[in-house]
Amino acid sequence: MPRFPECSRGRFFPTGSPLIHITRLSLSGFRNHLETNLELGPGLTVFVGQNGQGKSNLLEAVYMLAIAKSPRTSSDRELINWRIVEAGGHVQVLGVGREDDHTVQAQIDFDVSTPESAGRAPLMRKSLRVNGIVRSAADFVGNLNVVFFEADDLEIVTGPPSVRRRYLDILIAQARASYLKALQRYQKVVSQRNHLLRRVRDGAAAMEELAFWDERLAYEGAEIIQQRRDAVFKLTDEAVPAHHRLTGGHSLTLVYKPQLSGDGAGEAGVDDLNHAAIQERLSDGLRRARSREVGQGVSVVGPHRDDLVLLIDGKPAAAFASRGQARVIALSLKIAEAAVVRDATGRTPVLALDDILSELDPVRRELAMQSVTAYDQVLLTSTETGAVAPEFLDQATCYDVRDGAVYRDA
Repeated sequence: MPRFPECSRGRFFPTGSPLIHITRLSLSGFRNHLETNLELGPGLTVFVGQNGQGKSNLLEAVYMLAIAKSPRTSSDRELINWRIVEAGGHVQVLGVGREDDHTVQAQIDFDVSTPESAGRAPLMRKSLRVNGIVRSAADFVGNLNVVFFEADDLEIVTGPPSVRRRYLDILIAQARASYLKALQRYQKVVSQRNHLLRRVRDGAAAMEELAFWDERLAYEGAEIIQQRRDAVFKLTDEAVPAHHRLTGGHSLTLVYKPQLSGDGAGEAGVDDLNHAAIQERLSDGLRRARSREVGQGVSVVGPHRDDLVLLIDGKPAAAFASRGQARVIALSLKIAEAAVVRDATGRTPVLALDDILSELDPVRRELAMQSVTAYDQVLLTSTETGAVAPEFLDQATCYDVRDGAVYRDA
């Protein structure tokens, strides 16, 4: 993949948000944690426990403080320990940073005035706060940078394009404050345009009414494509050597394929295009796909159909990578993500790594731990302390997690 000109690569820049690492994590009524308060330090922290005890929930909560929502569910109701509601409390995830007690907080409040006899669940409202001040999701994301790895991240390799788009979007949103707002604008345009396409198909609106929304989709979509492309260049610089180290020589290639024509295949070849040129390509694709889009009632051109193709030794990883190879590819991407966020913001992200060592042989475990422990704060879960080599464990703070309670190991 050719390198992108330095003037355009500079589009990734610090968000200006304060440097924050977590010194205290408080959970109230989150998943199976009724009341958990942890003092956290720099370096490696290991949470050990059997499956279902709540160690993964700790990392889920930390990541929620970075991206404003759970990485595992779209329904906040699934996060709630209903015992806290019955006691008249609220669900809270609070992170305190080491600089000037900077805080980030996600809280779910309930209206418990509805009688139980009404048979309805309590109304709920989630609020996001930075230093006690309520913020929108777009202004909340980026105050704490976290790179999160879990078993489901194999879907980045083997899953549908939507998983890889989400991976890129979260990465860029943490690296650049304006991206989430741009993505929200684009999603609104696609929604409005799809509604109009169906009205045109049903004879309730004229074809000419699409002109305005075509222009908006091309303009907003070009911004998304440009930023995703730049992010893939940055990822390539970091993921390829990381994968090489972890595998001892296998090659990894990342190919960004924006959907500019509506043919479903995606296109490379936007490496050297500026915003205006990408916008023109999108506009041309919309014109050529017009009859198809009206017939289907949905927009088939634009970054909501993009893909990030991953190749291992020149072959599509989704089809040819074994489960172990897919796990190493996903881990390489996460290590690269941490480096990209660090370089873009000037702040070292917290690594929240959920069971990264399972399914890795001892050599890969050693290499993975060498890579991740280079970061200032690493939160790692494992079902057994033996999975972590003694040279790393000796320097770590260890906690035992049992049934939603956390105990410091002696």
